[in-house]
Amino acid sequence: MKNRLLDGPGRTLECIHPKFIVDLVQGIDAPRQAQVVPQQQLFRERLTQEIMAQTQLRPWAMSGMYNENDALRLGLVEKLSSMFDPGQLALTRITQRLTMLKQNVERRAAPSVTLEKQYDDLCEHFSRRAAWKTKALTQRGLMVQAGLHSEQIFTRWRAGQYNGWSLVGRCYVALEELRWGAFGDACRLTNPEVSTLLKDNLRVMAADFLAQGIGASPATRHFYHQWLSTPTSPGLMDYKDLLGWLGDWCDADRHPVSWSVTQSWQTVALGMPRLCSAARLADALVDEIFSEGV
Repeated sequence: MKNRLLDGPGRTLECIHPKFIVDLVQGIDAPRQAQVVPQQQLFRERLTQEIMAQTQLRPWAMSGMYNENDALRLGLVEKLSSMFDPGQLALTRITQRLTMLKQNVERRAAPSVTLEKQYDDLCEHFSRRAAWKTKALTQRGLMVQAGLHSEQIFTRWRAGQYNGWSLVGRCYVALEELRWGAFGDACRLTNPEVSTLLKDNLRVMAADFLAQGIGASPATRHFYHQWLSTPTSPGLMDYKDLLGWLGDWCDADRHPVSWSVTQSWQTVALGMPRLCSAARLADALVDEIFSEGV
């Protein structure tokens, strides 16, 4: 069976698995109704089936059983996180979410002893993993790792591996890859001055790549639809749906550029500039994406 998402638009994206695992945890105890819009719900179900097939865990996803059973969902989180290294950002978010859920379980009038113990065990497990990962990263030379990761992602961009997305969509995808990986680790774990330097350098590189893509200087302004226009290609909807899922954290008021880039089924946010340069777009995306990840 050919997995079109993971073999197509998602074939080089390393942020898919950590984000997917975090989504599993964040969905626990959330209102079952209207968690996401129908378009995104269909995409998530499809991505789940593909990841289950990829990992040979298909029985977990049969009939969406884990969606209705928190214990099974937690078991799936533990299983997937043992098969993939989610990374420091994902491990930290998982730990934070599990701690909140554990407190909610403890406040119930008659909590399930089995579920309570499962939360206890997983909180301890992921807390230790997150602490170990953080300690290991701080001993490895964060700046060197950030530089190598940045070079890798921009090389992929230059090689055309993100060409299924719009010009600014390529930038968004590259920044998400950086946020979930070694570059994002450095931004979170170094001191504020170094973090600011890393992100300032990233703004310049992203603006240069955007400018090259449209054939102008980083300061030249263009109508926003020129940046957002998606190239016609096989599997176009797969690319749009994956981008929408990557940006499902966006809020139209607080993250107008990220929202406008990723949520193409919605109207463009009011805060999205109608005339914008590569430099302005890069500045906004770095601010929005990395404020979400720090």
